[in-house]
Parts: sequence; C-alpha cells; structure tokens
Amino acid sequence: MVLDAPSNRRRTTLAHSWSVTELVVAPVTITPTKPLAPTHIKGFIWADVLAKASAHVRKVRLVWNNRMATVTAQSTAFWRYLDLAEPDTDWSSESEARIGERYVTFHAQSHEIDPQALEVYLARADENGWIHPAGLRMLDLWRAELQLLGIHVPGLVEDRPLAASARTMVGVLTERGLLIDHRRFGGPVYLDGARWGMPLRQLIGGDGLSNYLLPILRELIPMIRPDRAFLLIHDDGLTADYLLLERVLTEFGAHVARLPLSRVPVNGKARSSRYGGWSGTTLADLSSASGTAGLAAYRLGMRLYFAGTLHQNSAQSFRMPLLRRCVGRAARLLDQAPVDSCEEAERQLVTALSKWQAQRGYVDPYRLTTSLLGSLALPFTPALRAIYA
Repeated sequence: MVLDAPSNRRRTTLAHSWSVTELVVAPVTITPTKPLAPTHIKGFIWADVLAKASAHVRKVRLVWNNRMATVTAQSTAFWRYLDLAEPDTDWSSESEARIGERYVTFHAQSHEIDPQALEVYLARADENGWIHPAGLRMLDLWRAELQLLGIHVPGLVEDRPLAASARTMVGVLTERGLLIDHRRFGGPVYLDGARWGMPLRQLIGGDGLSNYLLPILRELIPMIRPDRAFLLIHDDGLTADYLLLERVLTEFGAHVARLPLSRVPVNGKARSSRYGGWSGTTLADLSSASGTAGLAAYRLGMRLYFAGTLHQNSAQSFRMPLLRRCVGRAARLLDQAPVDSCEEAERQLVTALSKWQAQRGYVDPYRLTTSLLGSLALPFTPALRAIYA
C-alpha cells in the first residue's frame, strides 16, 4: 500500500502530469437496489467510451468494486428492511422493476435504523463479500443488460476485498490529521474539509456506521503511485463530496481530476432513483423496445445519444424519439463504415485521440462522439467502431 506519499506535493492537472503513464478511471459505484435509470446509463456509457478511447494513447485501468457500494448503510438498511418485511420471498426470479419499487417504498417510509443489526450485515458484506439475494438478482440483471449494450465492467462479476480495512484507513487518515474524531465523546468522525474552506463531512456516525465515502477511500488510497493519475466520475449531485475526495487523495500525492456528469431528467424531473419515476426508461426497457435495428446499431445509437446528444452538463430530459433517431443514424453509419482497416485513417484517429488526451488527460466522450457526426467527421474505421461496441 502506498500510504506515505508526500502530503505537500504540488497539484497538477492530468493533462500536464507528464510522469503519469496510467489513468485510473473510477466511476461512482451504484448500489444494486434499483434498475439502471437514464442517469446510470449515461454514467456507464461515458466511462466505457472514455476508457476505451483513452486506452489508445495511454494505459487505462477501470476501477469498480461492488463492495464500494454494498459495504454501506444505504444498501444494508434496505436489505434489512426486505428481510423483515419479506423473509420468505424467493428473489431469484423477481424483476428489477419490482425490487426497485420496494426500494422506493422503503425510502418513502420512516424507519428506525438498528445500528447493531446493520453492523452484522455490514460485517458480512465487508469480510465475506456477502450480498443480499435481492442484490444478487439485481446484479445478474444488470450484467445481462450491460453485456447486450457492449459494456464490460469486471468488478460486477468479480468479488474481491477492499484494498484496505476500515480500521487501517481511519488510522492513516488520522495520522495525516484529516479527521476530527469525536468517538471518545460518543460522537461522529468527520473528514476535515474546513482546512480547504469546505464544510466538515461526516465519515462515521455516532452510531459507528460509516457512509459511502469510507469504502471509496479504502479502495483508492492504496492504489496511489507516482505514475498513476485518477479520474473520478460522478453525478453532479455528489460534487461537494467528490471535491473533498479529490483533496484527500491529493494529500496522499495523487494526481486527481473529476468528471461530474449531470443527471438525466425524466419528464422534466432530475431526481434520485429512490423517488421512482424511472418506469419505461430503464436500461431493461430500452433494450427491449421494439424496432428494426440490429444489435450493433443499438449499441452505437445508445452511445450517440447518451455521449453525443446528452453532453456533460446537459439538462435535457430523456427523449425516446430522439434516441430512436440516434439508433437509426447509427445503422446508417454502420452501413457506410469501411470493412477493412485503413492505415492512414487509423493514424488520423490516434492523432486526434492523442490531441484530446493531451488537453485533459483523457479523451472526452462528447468531443469524440460529436466528431462522428460533424462536417469534419473521423472515418468510422474498425478501430473507432471498437470504441463504440
């Protein structure tokens, strides 16, 4: 574990971290408690296109560990609720919509959290990789939908412990003076954002339960090396937390950048999945929608829409007719695409990717995708097609 990098290291942008040879792409993980809504789809597609495109010009590692999402009170409180409300339910054949509806119901009701009961759930999830049967069912459905979309997320099918224990990470953060610890008074533990002009952020509650930030720190801080840069992808509703994460990682010597993505409103409302409103727009709904396009056109069309039409800060509501148009345009692009590789076109692609990577430290999916549609479009060669498949 690299936990002793100099804390006074000067911060630099990824684009100008010339010693960096590997880009670690770390999207915010999603609790397996609900269907994949348009905001989730946008995040998956941006991370996928970005990683595949950037890999043409530098080494890229995509970080996804289910335990970053399951070793949280957000997941385990819901699973505790399911066990109390439906102890005999067979979740192996339940639909994701029905599980998601229960998640909405759970958040609509008031519940008294039993910290001791949740500690049992958290310990099982942390030590053994345990996931509630409803969560396992949701992950199985996600995998099938993402496979159909052409997105491979290794962490969804591999279980591994977080890189550092909670005790170790709290100790390391304490040594750096990054925590305000009131546990001896029966109070919470805070990340000390005040040193950077940010609010204090609770990391561990007075009941001993930690929030989702601790598993992220446990996974990422041990990965820090001088030749690595980190790109944190998150929805813009989490910007305050991710600004703080960026500062903490930088204290350990990391080169860090953030990519906040706007939520995708549904019917004009951009809200968390816990409030529902996603019916008819989930990844399962979109992949099963009727149409004449083939699988390749579906994959490319989804990327043209979520990465090319919905830009990073787009406030545009999800529009099914526009997505269908993108799928139709994808089908025409594929019909016109060259079958064989052209050496000059491939060089042109690498040159463009290198230029965009040099500006930000990664290839921006929006700029790349709009280049497919503009008057100066890159030739849709097999190499470029592979980024979108």
